[in-house]
Amino acid sequence: MFTSLPLLKFLSIGLFGVFPLSLLLTRLMIRVNISAEPMQRSSHKAPTPTAGGVSFIVTFWLTFFGFLWMQAPEVFASPRIYFVLFGLASLILGSIGLKDDFKPLSYRFRLFVQLFCVLLLVCQGLQIQFPAFDVSSAEGWAAGLITTFCLVSLINGANFVDGLNGLLAGSFLISLIFNILILVPTGGDLAVFYIFLFFSVLGFFVFNFPKAKIFMGDIGSTFLGLAIGFSSLMSQLYYPYLSDTAWVHKGFIYTLTPLGFLWFDVGFTLLRRAFLGRRLTEPHRDHLIHILNDSGYSHTLISSIHFALTTLMGGLTLLSHYGHLTFLSFFLIYAAGQTLFCFWVFSEKRRYVALKSP
Repeated sequence: MFTSLPLLKFLSIGLFGVFPLSLLLTRLMIRVNISAEPMQRSSHKAPTPTAGGVSFIVTFWLTFFGFLWMQAPEVFASPRIYFVLFGLASLILGSIGLKDDFKPLSYRFRLFVQLFCVLLLVCQGLQIQFPAFDVSSAEGWAAGLITTFCLVSLINGANFVDGLNGLLAGSFLISLIFNILILVPTGGDLAVFYIFLFFSVLGFFVFNFPKAKIFMGDIGSTFLGLAIGFSSLMSQLYYPYLSDTAWVHKGFIYTLTPLGFLWFDVGFTLLRRAFLGRRLTEPHRDHLIHILNDSGYSHTLISSIHFALTTLMGGLTLLSHYGHLTFLSFFLIYAAGQTLFCFWVFSEKRRYVALKSP
């Protein structure tokens, strides 16, 4: 049982140990100044230091995997072996992301590396669970394919929406708070994972919002996408309540729902571009966040709106998790809110175009 005493202990370690280390390393990355030149899909105008993800990734590796190392020899026992595999996968993915921040790589090569990293976890048996269905070992390949698709989508989705000051980092931090609250009754290593990851990213966020002194780069966004996917799968092992009647395990779903508006932005934009006959692999500014930015809304305001939406979704997630809101009601509220949000975004675009028209 993960009582309040260990929780306070690890929160203290995070606040007074992990957070200052992340601040220090982010400062160092600003001084290193790996400059990001504005590109076609960029929302910034001037060259700004990038690869800030190095700071929170290194901080997280040193602290969380240091914690695991002190637990040896149990570190290679299940389910801790999954954390070790995540560390290996994130190291490989991070190396390619850092290389891409220096010199852009082809999307085919990056996709191949992402698949390899995801398969390190999936082939070890870490897959989405479908409790309501009797999935035999012969049908397990289907769950593996779905899991692989979801994790690769989350990695790229996080990369796609990392375009405005503080948007991805701040929304991710808020979602982590709700993930921690859900896991308080059972806790375990995953709660420590969340806490150390929270304070690692928080040290970077201080320099990324409201004015961006540094960006996280591909190394940071792809790492966070992998971390979200990995933790959603691990939540199935630590989820405190039964989920045997759900189509998809509640631990997996409730880890992802706080960021529902950002995930929708990614999926909706890709479908919209496909419908319009545009290439999905070319740089673009068709996401809802970019439409708002191009309609005159500042980075700070757009990110703040999404912070509020993530908080709303996190609150609904908690209500559903504790049984105060049925999942159907949860979904209907979200669907209504998402529909209104899309309507508002395109209304603002039309209003802005009308104002600029002669």
